[in-house]
Amino acid sequence: MPKTIAITPSWYWPADVDRVAGIPPFGLDEMLVDRVERHRAGDAVLVSGDTRLTGSELAGTVRAVAAGLASRAEPGSLVRLESTGHVDDIVLFLAALRAGLRVHLTQAGTAAGALSPALVLGGPGSTDASAVGVAALSGSGDAGAHAARAGVHDPVVALETASNAADGEGRPVVAWHSHRSLLAWAVSLSTFLGADRQTSFVVDTPLGTWSGLTAAATALLSGCTLVVPDAGEPVLDAVRREGAGYLLIDLEKAAALTREAKRDVKDMRGSLHALLFPTSGMYDIDARKRAGKLFGTNALTVWGLAETGPVFASHPSWYVDESVGIPITNAHVVPLEPRSLRPLSTLWELVTSARVSVRTPGQMAAYDDSTPVPGAFDEAGRFVTSTIASSDANGMIYVLPD
Repeated sequence: MPKTIAITPSWYWPADVDRVAGIPPFGLDEMLVDRVERHRAGDAVLVSGDTRLTGSELAGTVRAVAAGLASRAEPGSLVRLESTGHVDDIVLFLAALRAGLRVHLTQAGTAAGALSPALVLGGPGSTDASAVGVAALSGSGDAGAHAARAGVHDPVVALETASNAADGEGRPVVAWHSHRSLLAWAVSLSTFLGADRQTSFVVDTPLGTWSGLTAAATALLSGCTLVVPDAGEPVLDAVRREGAGYLLIDLEKAAALTREAKRDVKDMRGSLHALLFPTSGMYDIDARKRAGKLFGTNALTVWGLAETGPVFASHPSWYVDESVGIPITNAHVVPLEPRSLRPLSTLWELVTSARVSVRTPGQMAAYDDSTPVPGAFDEAGRFVTSTIASSDANGMIYVLPD
């Protein structure tokens, strides 16, 4: 196996974890809805507060909403989904894909960008409004929407990014992804982490972010119960109520919990399999240590971008607090000379400073046509990030200041 498939030496690669995992040639909604219905028809798969959808109920709701959307927009039309952190975001997103629509995922309250949608979903004052909107958008049957869906390689989802690109006014542009690239995020991360089936996975970041989308897809694909804290519900209450095994949360918010809800954090010490902290750059090392200590569990970082999805991650079997982790399953990471951007011939373990380039099945198709960005990919088809990193002798990666 080539060393660059995973830059850490083979003797440090986590046991029983595949370095490469195949991506099924199916749509994201097929894998996260139809497959979940087949295998977990009577089990709760999507939970938020008092809402508990089984695999069959999730599939039925998605199909009904997809039929309603298909009656309002032609296949291939663009819709904008303003993610509010509500459980309906998941249903609306999967339904829009099933209806054959293209989806611009944003966070509620952010700039709309240059894309002009036929429908706006999710945010206040939009076509739908929380649970009422899901009901209002429901139609009958599948309305042929499933057959009209784009191919697995066609760009269908746009995520806003400010990592490598911005338009002339400094606003973020969007990175377009396909069914396959988004499914690859879930396959790669679930394979690397070995997420335990039949446990709960609490996601406390919006669907409109690469981390929120990755976590939601990973939970459903892995056979976990996806838990989205209800509006106003303290995240610790959701973790405690569902007996969660995983919690994906911003490190800053977890650090605040260790200060403001210290007793509650200590009361659940050791109950979680892992804390997952998404990052796209450097992070507070001391906050990570403190969170892991007080929660009594693994405090793992997951580094990624809207253009690539997750690339580096810590592993529960071993990690270093100062390191962002190692390349996950399917991540082919190559160090580049920072100025010339030529691949370095040395091993990563000998690199003290290099630009990170990555090629994965999860990388974006392209930036939006209206805001082309030269130099996003090198001649080998690798995405060239703006991140500078180094490695230690064990292959652990350390993100450096720009």
